[in-house]
Amino acid sequence: MADLRKSGLAVGAAVLSAALLSGCLQSEEGGGGGGAPEDTAEGDGQIQILGSFPAPESDGFEAALADFEAQSGIEVTYVPSTDFTTEIRTRVQGGNPPDIALFPQPGLVNELGESGDLLPLNDLVDVGSIEQTLIPGFLDAVTAENGDVYAAPMRMAVKSITWYPTPAFEEAGYTAPTTWSEMVDLTAQMREDGNTPWCIGAEAGADTGWVLTDWVEEMVLRTAGPEVYDQWTSHEIPFNDPQIIAAAQRFADDIAFTEGNVAGGRQAILTTPFDVSPNGMFDEPPTCYLHRQGSFVTSFFPDEVQSDLAANVGTFVFPPIEDGYDGTPILGSGDMAAAFVNDSDVVELMEFMSSAEFGGPWAEAGGWLSPHATFDNSLYADDSTREIAALAQEGDVFRFDGSDLMPAEVGAGTFWDETVAWVGGEKDLEAAFTAIEESWPE
Repeated sequence: MADLRKSGLAVGAAVLSAALLSGCLQSEEGGGGGGAPEDTAEGDGQIQILGSFPAPESDGFEAALADFEAQSGIEVTYVPSTDFTTEIRTRVQGGNPPDIALFPQPGLVNELGESGDLLPLNDLVDVGSIEQTLIPGFLDAVTAENGDVYAAPMRMAVKSITWYPTPAFEEAGYTAPTTWSEMVDLTAQMREDGNTPWCIGAEAGADTGWVLTDWVEEMVLRTAGPEVYDQWTSHEIPFNDPQIIAAAQRFADDIAFTEGNVAGGRQAILTTPFDVSPNGMFDEPPTCYLHRQGSFVTSFFPDEVQSDLAANVGTFVFPPIEDGYDGTPILGSGDMAAAFVNDSDVVELMEFMSSAEFGGPWAEAGGWLSPHATFDNSLYADDSTREIAALAQEGDVFRFDGSDLMPAEVGAGTFWDETVAWVGGEKDLEAAFTAIEESWPE
């Protein structure tokens, strides 16, 4: 990729133009800023993108843009940031935003969309055509009340995955469940066989707790459904709503707190490092047989397991609950592309990155999943990745990690801390979630 950046003068002119267009649209149409298609300026042949993923992770992204650059003649520079949230805010406030930014969390997208700094995606590209191929629900997290959409997903991470050690699992005669009741029965069968079903480890230093909040989010999605999940993460209902309490309690009763269900017992959940916790599946004999974690967890598996994932580990989607949401929800995260400048180059690149055709070279390099249900899975580097992609594509609805949607002082603060206090036995569930509710900023 080109190692050039737009000059400060060019960026300043584009930002000024975008700001003027934003003001016009806000006054004429009410709602988010941005320019209509007829207001798109002629590009200067150069685009700067700011993102949060560094090299070598960014190598696949740059490879995915190589053909675009060659065919369009547009030079694209990717700038990785070690502190994306701070840098993007500083650059926006200083009037020097990038042309496009790749946001790892939808909350910041919405913040800059509401302030009028980001251009609505629907003013640049055909959002309807994007939605036709996306996994359902992906755009909900970045859609304003007036219908403006502020970003397009260009990378997905899937969290609703259950892993198991294929050789030992099959030798024991176990079968991957497709429903919650089947998984509860499988857990009981493993205990009866003298085996420990689950590995759960939540210790992560200053970040201890996020593993547990993921579990709670999974349970809310499955018991109460995506509509209640949205009300919960946006604080339209209180954090300690009875539906949320019931979801967390089901995690405790069916999985975490039942004696014999978790390797090391309930207390070991808080002392076992999250990156070490799945390795019990690969002991001989296994010290656990099931592990719920995101698609990234394979990087923590033993080297000999990683060398042939398809032979060593299997997956099934974290199953739906029969008396809960009627469907299979997928919890995850992703990088979202959003634009600060409305020119023909930016529009062309946003159309490309938001399409189901984007990402082939990145898929072949590994470490990337398309958020589009119609992406060609044969392009992924291995069978395990293809299987995970298919699990997500077959889901009925996608929802972003709830703690990333909540205010930081809750999502990465009291939600983590109070859930740890509950699992550790320092507080009962009602008291812990009430404390989280009381911490929500006004």
